[in-house]
Amino acid sequence: MSTLNIEQKLLTPNKYSRPQIPLKSVTKIAVHYVGNPNTSAIANRNYFESQKTARRYVSSHFIIGLQGEIIQCIPLDEISYCTNKANVYSVSIECCHPDSTGKFIDATERSLAELCAYLLEKFRLGTGDIIRHYDVTGKQCPLYWSPTKYQSAEVANARFEAFKSKVAALMKGDKQYEAAESGGSFGVKVLGSALNIRKYPSLTAPIVGVITDNGVYTVIAEEYGGSVLWGKLKSGAGWISLGSKYVQKIREGN
Repeated sequence: MSTLNIEQKLLTPNKYSRPQIPLKSVTKIAVHYVGNPNTSAIANRNYFESQKTARRYVSSHFIIGLQGEIIQCIPLDEISYCTNKANVYSVSIECCHPDSTGKFIDATERSLAELCAYLLEKFRLGTGDIIRHYDVTGKQCPLYWSPTKYQSAEVANARFEAFKSKVAALMKGDKQYEAAESGGSFGVKVLGSALNIRKYPSLTAPIVGVITDNGVYTVIAEEYGGSVLWGKLKSGAGWISLGSKYVQKIREGN
């Protein structure tokens, strides 16, 4: 497991976002999404800081940004105001996300997995001790891993379980993490004259490249972004649509 790079930007002690109430025993790691698309980790940290005058009870131990950066806002021996009744026994992690789907991009999810693995080891917990805000109050948080009118409990829970499997694999070594991340690879033949490569699996994601040949490429992971099924390229270049008008699935890739 790679060494975590955590930047400490602790909140000023105050009644509303850093009350300095002792966190005596940690039994859960609680994952959240910020709910404010395309905002940065530092912007969300500064929002927590502003609550000392705005007077709203809200904060988190950690925030993970869109580039995978990790900011610590509260020491691990103090509670945060993030997970309601679970505040007294959990460490909270807020995650930034690029759009309204609430889906974390690769860099954010990778840092989340590494941070969860570190915290589980520190507090001698297991992956079953990673929880969602949803598991405590029923709030749809993190949105992409929670049941909504757009996705069933089966789909949401499967996504969350897949993430916990990645954490378990990461704790045993990066190679196993990558295997858990990919779920197996396959080849696709590009059918059109121009296929966009996007930074993450969404039609609103930045275009980072274009495939202009009819070559065969290896896909190592699949994800739904909206109603589109996307494939992650083995090269690391980004994500392509797996729609039948764009690619043909084959057995082997380059």
